[in-house]
This record gives sequence, structure tokens and C-alpha cells, in this order.
Amino acid sequence: MTLNTERDAKETLRRRASTPIPSRTRDPGCESGPRALGHPALGHSASYQPGDPTVRSRAHWSSDSEDSDSSGSECLYRVVLLGDHGVGKSSLAGIFAGIVGEKDANDHLGEDTYERTLTVDGEETTLIVMDTWETEKQEEDEKWVQDYCMQVGNAYVIVYSITDRSSFESASELRIQLRRMRQAENIPIILVGNKSDLVRCREVAVEEGRACAVVFDCKFIETSASLHHNVHELFEGIVRQIRLRRDSKETNERRRSIYKRKESITKKARRFLDRLVARNNKKMALKVRSKSCHDLSVL
Repeated sequence: MTLNTERDAKETLRRRASTPIPSRTRDPGCESGPRALGHPALGHSASYQPGDPTVRSRAHWSSDSEDSDSSGSECLYRVVLLGDHGVGKSSLAGIFAGIVGEKDANDHLGEDTYERTLTVDGEETTLIVMDTWETEKQEEDEKWVQDYCMQVGNAYVIVYSITDRSSFESASELRIQLRRMRQAENIPIILVGNKSDLVRCREVAVEEGRACAVVFDCKFIETSASLHHNVHELFEGIVRQIRLRRDSKETNERRRSIYKRKESITKKARRFLDRLVARNNKKMALKVRSKSCHDLSVL
């Protein structure tokens, strides 16, 4: 099944329908639960393997960077969306997938896993975005399914609504759970404050989200799914965070130089002054670190 995006009517997006959660009863001789399944390393998918010819047919989402790497190599990563009901996880996933309007949404009801190739800083990377945290399931299986989601991601997006403080508190708890379950792994985690367009209903300040990201050592960004604000930046940032952890310092420096070329002179000057002041001022250093959690192109 394909879906044409508004950006380019000729491009098609290969989307994956609902991906079944592996059954605990498939092999009665195996240990039950997600720990028996394990989770593939970075660059491996639960359903795809590197070199799978079907990977080549996916649509592209360019980040207005330089031309794609001519090597033709492609990486595949799973991004899991976490968060309370109603915070906008499915809306963010839908924008990523290119779903526009009610007709598209109705045509793809029940789908919870989406796949797309992004060209970021001149290189292609394929993301499989899993919106399976609240997939319909039997009540007794809920804990197992959520444990499974916690273990299979190569990167995580923890979403809360800026209009709902309880969802922000739940996001903090989810970050703690991830730390416990994946503590030995250096996986990208991005805290997302969605619905930033609802200014009058705001219950969680930007500073609170930023402070939470600093405490829990993750990245932070505010988005508005309804306005498509910062959504592309979010998913491109996920790709950059994965690469920073996967690749060599030299390779990342080359990518960083490409990214910096697009920065304004004012932003570059601000970055330089922040570093200069932070060297001799601990409070300022903490403030700079707080600012850096917004920058998804650095660790």
C-alpha cells in the first residue's frame, strides 16, 4: 500500500501496517516475555535485515542538506514513541508518515508502524517509527507489551503535552524506566513537549522541560503536531543523535561542518560567547548545558 505525499506527488511512501507484537505462546519451550527475545543492535530491525532488497523502495524525506551519499549504503533504525494517551504520539507519527487530512487518516486506521527514508546531512537513513505503546491488547498482556517496547528501540521519543502536567510527570517516570532497563546502552532519548501552539492552556513551562532533560541526560524539543512545527526537526534530530553514538569522531565532525554551514552568523556568535563565558563560570556552564539540550545535532 502506498501513499503519495504533498511534498512530491511522484514520490510514494511504503508504509507498514500494524506490526504484530511477538507472541509469548509461539514457542512454549522458551522463556516468556521480551527478555527471551532480546533486541537487535543499532542498525538492525526486528523485521528487516541489512541488505533486504525491499528497503530500497522507500520514499525519501530530505532535510535540504547536500546531495545524498553516493555510496548507496542505508541504515535502518527503530524509533519508539512513548507517552500518555492523548499527548499527540499518533499525530507526530502520522506527520512523519506523510498522512495529511482526514481521508488519509481514515484510510490507514489501525496502522501503528511507519517507515520512511530521510536524507540528513547528505546521507540516507531509514527510520521505522513505532506507535505501539498503546496498541489494543488484552489487559493481562499490557505490562509485557510495554516492556517489549522498552527493549526493541534504537532511539526513544518520550512525548508529553504542555497542557497536561500529569503527562509531563509520566514522561519523567518513563525516562527512569528506560534508564533501568537500558542502563548499559548509549541510546538516544528525546523528551518532546507537544501542543506548543496551545499557549493559553500551557501547564508546563519550557524551562521545566529543559530542566527535566538536563537532569535525565536527554535531549528536549517542543513541537506542535497541529501546526507541523518542529516535527521534521525532531525526526532529523533523531537521525543525528543515532549517528553521533554510532560513528567515529571524524565522521561526525564532517557532518557537523555541513550542519554548521546552515547556521546564521548570530547563532554562531552566540554559541562562541556561551562557550567563552562557561569556562570560568559554573552556573553559566549549567545554563549552556541547558541550552545544548535543544541542539539535536550534538551529544
